[in-house]
Amino acid sequence: MPPEFSPQIIIVIRFSYVALAGFRLNANGEHDVRAALYAPERLERRFRLFEALTLPSLLAQTDQDFTTAVLIGDDFPADWRQRLEQVMRPLTGARIVALPPLNNFKATKKVLDQCTRRDTSHVVSMRLDDDDAISADCIAETKRIVPPLLQISGPDVPAIIAFNHGLFLEMGAGGNTLYAVHEKTPLGIGMSMVAPRGARPTIFSMDHRMVHTRWNCFTDGVTPRFVRTVHRDNDSGGFMSGTRVDLSDDELDRILSAGFPFSRQTLMSLGG
Repeated sequence: MPPEFSPQIIIVIRFSYVALAGFRLNANGEHDVRAALYAPERLERRFRLFEALTLPSLLAQTDQDFTTAVLIGDDFPADWRQRLEQVMRPLTGARIVALPPLNNFKATKKVLDQCTRRDTSHVVSMRLDDDDAISADCIAETKRIVPPLLQISGPDVPAIIAFNHGLFLEMGAGGNTLYAVHEKTPLGIGMSMVAPRGARPTIFSMDHRMVHTRWNCFTDGVTPRFVRTVHRDNDSGGFMSGTRVDLSDDELDRILSAGFPFSRQTLMSLGG
C-alpha cells in the first residue's frame, strides 16, 4: 500500500428513505411509497428492530473507528426524527442525512461524499439495513481484509468484501424461527466496496446479488457475521440464495455469544 493509504469505513443505513426507485411500491407512485414507509405502525416496527438489533451491533464493534450515516427523507416525520436522533446519540461519529427523493445510488452517493474526511485516501462504503445486524468484529475484519485485497486488485481498482454466512430470523404471528444460512450469491449485510476517494462506484452502484459479476469480490463464507430479519415489511421478500442449516439451541447460543451482543432469547421474543 502507498504510504498515504488512509481508508475510511462509512456505513450507510437507509431508514425508510423515500427513493424514486427500488421499491415494489414505486410502480404506484411516490405518494404510495411515502404513505407506506411513514405509516406509524410500520415505523414503530422498524424502530423496534433498529433499537434491538442494528444499533446494538454497531455499539458492540471491537473497532469503533467508522462513520455511520443514516439516510432519511427531508420530510421524515418530526417526532420520529427526534426519536431517531435520541437513540443514535450513544453511537460515536454517527449522523443523520436528510435528502429529498432521489434514486438510491444518487442519494447514497451524496451521503458518502458528505461524510468523507479530507485525509481519506480510500472510502470503504458499507451497506446495512435498519432491521439487520452485523457481528461485533465485522468492522475489524473488513479493515484486516482491505490491504491484501487491494494488493491483489490494485489500489485504484474498486473491490468488494462480502460475508455469506450468518443467521436468518424469520418473524411471524406464529412465532420466530432462527437458523443459519450459507448464501451462494453475495449478501448485502455488511457488504462493502473499497475504492479511491472520489471514485464514482460505491457499494450501492449495483444490486448486491450481482456485484461479483463486475468487480473483484472477496467473500468470507466461514464465520457467521450477520443476523438478517425476515418479516412482513421486507420489500425484497426475504429471498435466500443459498442453503439453510437448522442448528440446535446450543449451537445458536454459541454463535450469538461469540459474535453478537444479544441472546437467542432476545431474538426469539422480537415481534414482527
